[in-house]
Amino acid sequence: MFGTEPTPFDVRLQAFRIPIRVHPSFWIAGAALSWNPDHLDFVFLWVMCLFVSILVHEMGHALMAEAFRWESEIVLYWGGGLAMSQRYHNRTPWREIAVSLAGPFAGFGLFALTLLVEPLLQNQMHDRRVSMVIGSLIYINLYWGLVNLLPVLPLDGGQVCRSFLTWCRLRDPNRAAATIGVVVAGLAAAFFLTQSRNNFAGIMFAMFCMQNIGYLQSERR
Repeated sequence: MFGTEPTPFDVRLQAFRIPIRVHPSFWIAGAALSWNPDHLDFVFLWVMCLFVSILVHEMGHALMAEAFRWESEIVLYWGGGLAMSQRYHNRTPWREIAVSLAGPFAGFGLFALTLLVEPLLQNQMHDRRVSMVIGSLIYINLYWGLVNLLPVLPLDGGQVCRSFLTWCRLRDPNRAAATIGVVVAGLAAAFFLTQSRNNFAGIMFAMFCMQNIGYLQSERR
């Protein structure tokens, strides 16, 4: 995938014997999302919140995959994160669903932890950096987590949708999931661009819509 190829500048880590590789594009994209040359400390804190949140999300996927003895590795890149596993045995739709849901729910767990810690920091909440960190962790892990559950490929919700349709023994679950993805992504893009004025999310879902349309067209050919 574009932007995930190994480079000499990758940061390599390991957690629970799972290899983790952070591509340089992850740091660049994260900084670009909140770039403010007058408050570089805020930019740094946002990137750190993004790093921790996406890593927790991908670790949820990877640890669930490892529980099924599917060897996994994690790559963080400009598009977020990928938990890749070798699913060569014991592969069932319900196990696929469990792996897909483990990521968002790991994020929801970090969101709950943030809510538990927030009252303990009330005396420090006047510090804009502390309130910014709390707000960022809530925003990323709750709101992005919920959006990620929409039935749109390649989001986790889209993966769950495809696995469920496979379990229902549809003739072509991939095509059905992509069709659902086109509709939902199109509606989401229209909402974010016109109602919520969130251009980043709107453009992202427009790209997802085109990606699913491209898949349907390739299937026809």
